[in-house]
Amino acid sequence: MADDAGDAPPCDYISDLPDNVLITILSLLPLDDAARSTVLSTRWRHLFPSTLLDFRAFAPGRDVVTAVSTILAAHPAARVRSFRTRWLYFPPEDDTSVVGWLRDLAGRGVQELSLSFRERWQRIPASLFACASLKRLQADSCTFPDVTQAPAPLAGITEIDLFDVDISEESLSALLWQCTALEHLRMRSMGKLCRRIHVRSESLKTLCGSGDFHELFIEHAPNLEQVYSNSMYMRRPVLKVAHAPKLEFLGYLGMSFNKIEIGQTIFTENYFDVKTLMPSLKTLAVELSYTSEGYIDWFMQLLKLFPCLETLYIRSDTWSKVRAATPESWDLLRSVPCIDNHLDKVVFEVYRGHEWQREMAKFLHGRSRFLKIMEFHCMGDRGCSEHLGEEWVREQQELLCLDSRASMDARFLFFKGPLVNNHHDVCHHECYKRKYYHGLYKV
Repeated sequence: MADDAGDAPPCDYISDLPDNVLITILSLLPLDDAARSTVLSTRWRHLFPSTLLDFRAFAPGRDVVTAVSTILAAHPAARVRSFRTRWLYFPPEDDTSVVGWLRDLAGRGVQELSLSFRERWQRIPASLFACASLKRLQADSCTFPDVTQAPAPLAGITEIDLFDVDISEESLSALLWQCTALEHLRMRSMGKLCRRIHVRSESLKTLCGSGDFHELFIEHAPNLEQVYSNSMYMRRPVLKVAHAPKLEFLGYLGMSFNKIEIGQTIFTENYFDVKTLMPSLKTLAVELSYTSEGYIDWFMQLLKLFPCLETLYIRSDTWSKVRAATPESWDLLRSVPCIDNHLDKVVFEVYRGHEWQREMAKFLHGRSRFLKIMEFHCMGDRGCSEHLGEEWVREQQELLCLDSRASMDARFLFFKGPLVNNHHDVCHHECYKRKYYHGLYKV
């Protein structure tokens, strides 16, 4: 034995780590490097299959198709709870291998799939529909398989997120109707194959969509609660809502819409025929084209549709158009039930202190007897907030005549910078909620 401590064998700190820590380390390694760890020792060989529970097929610059196929074949009994790819590319000769992946994962009880491709023309294999245990699906930069040919597609799935995905109108309609447990559908940058979104779903609760679609028709959605898109008002679409009795959040609506139909109500830029009301709606997000003649009348007519509205988000034109706009008058407006009796929160998403914004804010806080909070997310005319200091905020407070508010309990909050574009996507996250008020002006 060596008496000198310096001659003692080096301590293997890695081997002293518990299994769950080692599995976490392995799961963070590149795919083939993690697989090579099995040659280190018997212990590591038994640890590797546990990493497949959350299988991350990330191996840029390597032959991912071969690596995944080899690993799945070498561990036929390993369970896979989630499977994720990133920037996946496979040539046509590997189609059968990827088809085999999905059939294999279906047999292992996969619940989450995140499939990200390098080329949009690459199609997700139809074997996707064999994954009966699937709960969540995210697809990125690819072509979706034909749902109309699937006997029972993804009957247990609850969430689908499609980003930059080509899917036909018929496939999307079938997906919504046949996925009987689907609650959340998010679509972003959709392709030109889907110009009309037709919603018939007994289970859907949230629909978030962006893309170049021309019409959104909600025919039958008895459990739908939220419909929103940050850019819907930019495309002059047609919105039709035939049956959505639980709809609570709708946005963003704007004067650019070709038509809005809610039940028997017909709403265009210059024609309003309000017959059907939607008392279920609690939150509305609008884009006000205040450079267009009649924007105040359009806005007030729109609010008549939602008599129980509680929260209002207001987005506006770009700064370059604002400076040429002539504000219309709010003085002669009649009362609107939702403003007088229910409205308790107003958010100006980009507040620049222009006259039209001040007059609108004064009208709302002067009429809203139940107002609790009004937020001003401040930005300068040139898209920056550095020059907007506390002195500027104090000046705005005086111009807004806050002492004349109808609700003396109302609070007025000024933020450094505009509201983030994805606010409605992340507003329920605890981390976001903790940081939300960090940008407040201390006045």
